[in-house]
Amino acid sequence: MARTRHTGFKSMAQWRLFFANPRLRRYARDKAHATKGGKRIRYRRLPTRKGIRRR
Repeated sequence: MARTRHTGFKSMAQWRLFFANPRLRRYARDKAHATKGGKRIRYRRLPTRKGIRRR
């Protein structure tokens, strides 16, 4: 069975959500590897949040 190509994480919040949610965890590893950067830099280079700013 062919695997689909994943896009990387857009923010640290999205990264945490995928690893914390059991339903999304199956995709988390592939998305983490698709995120740009080296092994130790991937998570740190992401913005904290993306989207509108809430008060």
